[in-house]
Amino acid sequence: MRQSRSGWLTILPSGRWYLQAPKENLRLLLMAGRRKWVSAKLGPFHVSKRIHISRAPFTRGRIRIKVRWSYNNHQLTIGPLIGILTVSDGSGFRGNKENFKDIFLSGKRLGGIVFVFTPENINWNSKVVRGYLYDEKLDSWIEHQLPFPHVVYNRIPTRKLEKKNVVSDTIKQLASFENVTFFNPSFFNKRVIFRILENIPDVSGFLPETSKLDSFAQLKSFTARHAFVYLKPVLGKAGEGIMRLEKEKRRWKLRQVQDQRAISHYFSSLRSLWKFLQKKIRGKRYIIQQGIPLAHYKGRPFDVRVLVQKNGSGQWGVTGIGIRRAGAGSITTHVPRGGSIQSTDRVLAELFQEQAEAVRQQVEKTALTIAAALNEKIEHLAEMSMDLGLTSEGKLWFFEANAKPEKFDEPNIRKGSLSNLIRYSQYVSKLGEGKGANAG
Repeated sequence: MRQSRSGWLTILPSGRWYLQAPKENLRLLLMAGRRKWVSAKLGPFHVSKRIHISRAPFTRGRIRIKVRWSYNNHQLTIGPLIGILTVSDGSGFRGNKENFKDIFLSGKRLGGIVFVFTPENINWNSKVVRGYLYDEKLDSWIEHQLPFPHVVYNRIPTRKLEKKNVVSDTIKQLASFENVTFFNPSFFNKRVIFRILENIPDVSGFLPETSKLDSFAQLKSFTARHAFVYLKPVLGKAGEGIMRLEKEKRRWKLRQVQDQRAISHYFSSLRSLWKFLQKKIRGKRYIIQQGIPLAHYKGRPFDVRVLVQKNGSGQWGVTGIGIRRAGAGSITTHVPRGGSIQSTDRVLAELFQEQAEAVRQQVEKTALTIAAALNEKIEHLAEMSMDLGLTSEGKLWFFEANAKPEKFDEPNIRKGSLSNLIRYSQYVSKLGEGKGANAG
């Protein structure tokens, strides 16, 4: 790998780019003559750009970013260019702008040009994009013409938008470029994930019994074998549409969460419940899953959220582990549905005492095994979050994986996740600090 150096890139509203670096490094760039600029080939398709080798003039609206650069065979390389793919909202773009801002600022600090772009922003012929850079002083996103990114981070916000022709065509095209790293290609399908994992001996023992929900006979069979079951939409996210079914005395109780409130429906027979379900889930694909009696913390069940990412060496690693405790009367632990964040160290220590570290290690080992197994069958993965369950005896269960994880609110996990995004981008674009750079 060529040796990279650090410098500061300033992009002016006029479109001029300035590279500022230590004097001994600047001599390397200007050896060829007395010019104050060099011609660079930027991005994976080597778009030509004049780079001024000097301090940039102070101009309102200028963007200043730390970058990696190298100069070999009279060729200047700057980057990495990291594009966050989302969709247009007409005048700008959609998505979690606070998250995008955090990624931009991490790139600025660690060495990466992060910008947001949409399918409509791409000029496929000239291999340039109209992307949005974040201006800290103006607290706004400013549009610039930029070279094609080395790395594309897919943050299309919903499954519905992902299926639009312009979006799906863009994703296919981006994933087809050998010199562009594109991740993560799409939301996961719960049923597909379980079909992959149930054939992996090292993982299958962690899977609750799960099947497609498509008949009364299947519903009857599951409820006969398990004290309670969960019904989950195949394409759901953040706990949307999840229901819990159990028998309470002589009645069947179906519970769901709506606007952080638990709603219960009661049925005298399983057949009448099935008729209700058929209307409720019409047009949607659902799975039925064995209910697991989770360990409780302060009187409520909790599950374990694990963030797994590829790091600055291109290897899977556990970025962090979080505990999510269910809200009062809730059937899920999702924070938007009433759940709360708890200290992982405190919960594990209180419940498992001297076995706490062994439980944590088992969580990490299992999460990494699952990530590697999924990555063998699904291309272009570089991060995912997982929902795992723990019983009071310390038995671990896998519930689901998410290809587009929401941000973790724990500061150390959040910091690590942002760092890994930039370090991994540096690694795959060959613009890291050298072979073996890590995610720290």
